[in-house]
This record gives sequence, structure tokens and C-alpha cells, in this order.
Amino acid sequence: MIPAGDDVTLNIYDLTSDQQQTQGGDGSSGNQAAAPPAVSSFFQSILTPMGFGAYHTSIEVQGYCYTFSANAGIQKTQISSRSSHVPRNGIFKESIFLGACGLERGQINEVVNRLRNKYFTDSSYHLLNRNCNHFTETFATALLLGDRLADQNPPSLKKYPAWVNRLAKTSTNMIDHGDVCNAIVEARYAAGMDDKVGWDLSSSKGGKSASGNATQKSGKKKELTEAQKAALAKLKRTKK
Repeated sequence: MIPAGDDVTLNIYDLTSDQQQTQGGDGSSGNQAAAPPAVSSFFQSILTPMGFGAYHTSIEVQGYCYTFSANAGIQKTQISSRSSHVPRNGIFKESIFLGACGLERGQINEVVNRLRNKYFTDSSYHLLNRNCNHFTETFATALLLGDRLADQNPPSLKKYPAWVNRLAKTSTNMIDHGDVCNAIVEARYAAGMDDKVGWDLSSSKGGKSASGNATQKSGKKKELTEAQKAALAKLKRTKK
């Protein structure tokens, strides 16, 4: 069953050591890039039992599938069947509903273009620093968190499984590999929230929460001190 409407769905594909796959009617696997067989074999035989599997992911929203791969960058294809999006030497594993997106088609295109032009370019793919799973997490974060990315410490996507990209993230935590994807920072830019960090967007007028609270006038009347009350009472008696 293909997800419909504004549901943001993460598709996960298990990369295998052989070349067998769930193919489309023409025997192709679409435009998806494959992991080298030797790499996949190592992942599956040694690392998967340790919780470090090799996975490819894609995002489905509003009838389109979005992926990121080496030498191709971000790809957008219309959904016909999941088999057409299975990478070479991979098999479909599962789909996970991440949340509902409230953006229009044009707004989603803007998010994609921002990511494509700055972070996920045709030449920026890196197995550990910036792979397909970094893209799907960043893209989904931009689609689903929206204005919450203006918070100083926005929440992460709880439904995005950590095990999908655990191998790459663990490796970059142990070794300095240079420019590593930061899903929150890059999603914030993609959603157009990078220059609004700290703003209270829940207010109808907007504005930075810190300065906004400081400049707002209190709706309560100022309380008089006892001395002021006594002076006022004395003044009233004098006028009589």
C-alpha cells in the first residue's frame, strides 16, 4: 500500500551481499545507487549482528519519493510502486510513518531546493559524513518540525530510528571526518528558520521571545505602597 496525502513516510531498504533484489517489471531498480557488494557483505556478516547494519532510505510525501545518492544528489520520482525504488543489492525492509506534513507542494519544493543547493549537492555524498540516511533525517525534520526549528533547542524526530544510520554516526563520533551533517542545523536552514532562532513564532505578531517579553507592557495595574495609600488618603481629607 502506497502512503497517500501529507503523510511523511520513511522507507528502509536492507543492503545485502548478493545481487538479488526486489525488482520492478523491467528488472531495473530505478535510479538508486548501490553500495559496493564487498562493503555490503562486510556490513551484513560482521556488523549487523552487532547492531550496525547497512541501510538505504527514502522519504515519501504527497505522491513522490525523495532520495539522495552519490553523483546524483537529491532525486525526486513519482511513486508507482516500492519495488521501483529499491537500490541494487538491496531488499525492502519496512516503512515507518514519521508524521503528517502541513506544507503545500511548492513549499516542499523550496525545502528540497535549499538542501540541494547547499548541503546535499551532486558531489557532496560521503558514506560516513553525508549519506542517504543523513538526507532523509534532515529532510523529514524540516518537513515535520517547521516553526519549532526556531527554538534554541528544537526536538529531534522521535520516530526516526537511530539504528538506520548508527554505523556512520558512531564512526564520525570516533574519528574526525570533516564536514559531518547536522540534521537540526541543516533542516533549520531548509525550512527558512535559520535567521529566526529564538523568535516566539507562536505569537501573532512574532518577534524574539527574549526581547518581546521584556518590552511587553503588563496588563495589571501598578500596586500602591502603604505610604502612597496613606498620602493619597490624607490628600482626599484635605480637599473636603
